[in-house]
Amino acid sequence: MAEHGDDKRMELTAHLQELRTRIMRSLIYLIVGAVLAYFFFTPIYGFLMRPLKTTMDRLNQERITRQLADKTRLGAASHDIFVLPDPIRAGEVVTAEKFNELRLAVDWVRRHPVSTPLMGNVFRGFHEMFLVQLEVSILIGFILTIPLVIWELAQFVTPALTREERKPLRVLIPISVFLMLCGVTVAYCTLYFAMAWFLSFLDSFSADAALLQDPNDYVMFFIKMMAAFALAFQLPVVLMGGGYLGLVTSSGLAKNWRWGIVIAALGGLLTPANDLPSMALMAIPLLLLYFSSIFLVKMVEGWKAKDKAKAR
Repeated sequence: MAEHGDDKRMELTAHLQELRTRIMRSLIYLIVGAVLAYFFFTPIYGFLMRPLKTTMDRLNQERITRQLADKTRLGAASHDIFVLPDPIRAGEVVTAEKFNELRLAVDWVRRHPVSTPLMGNVFRGFHEMFLVQLEVSILIGFILTIPLVIWELAQFVTPALTREERKPLRVLIPISVFLMLCGVTVAYCTLYFAMAWFLSFLDSFSADAALLQDPNDYVMFFIKMMAAFALAFQLPVVLMGGGYLGLVTSSGLAKNWRWGIVIAALGGLLTPANDLPSMALMAIPLLLLYFSSIFLVKMVEGWKAKDKAKAR
């Protein structure tokens, strides 16, 4: 009996050592990914900030154009008339008259500066630049290494499973990674609509109101959006796993299709952005994923039926 207990203890120790090895490898993957992202931070940060920057640049240009138009009308009323010169086309010869018009335009803009502050990013502390770069590097490193981490987890779990039990994992793991990447992509595109929707409320305030955005807050909002969409897009994987365990059936999902609408509506309401475009871009894919899961669960049921037939 003592030898049997020692064998169990050694087997447990071996499993714990393997688990530790897998965890250490996963951490190494994350560190390497974060280091690579740290060295390529500038283009990565520009890519992440593009939804916000694109909207701020557009609104800044609209504000400048609007204020210049207002000042032009005021200038005309006060006999300080300003007429915008025709644009210079490519290859056009700039005459002295054209040059003088441009000089007068530049001089008028200099004498009538835009008074309203423009939108932009601002850091509130000397340490925040480093923290933002560190957060972005860890985030990108985690996204890059998720497939490797899932592979290490699968390598640890699959030896304890039978051949029939491993079969769904060979399909569920690639589908899970693919859907996660799809969710992150949809979330990134959604940010363009979310930023435009949020910043549109700036016009509801006085003309001197401006946005000085903390990049750290934007990065945290970005992470929440990516995580929310990546998790929500795992709905087919969860339902396929439930179908394999016998918890759900394809006929039950089709019969209770209204639950798909409820799940999609809840997913939209729980979106971190809380704006109508973002909620719609979360709810509509979730609804499509629910109905797609009916066919995927039916496929799982076909696998189980074939396995039972072989067992006989």
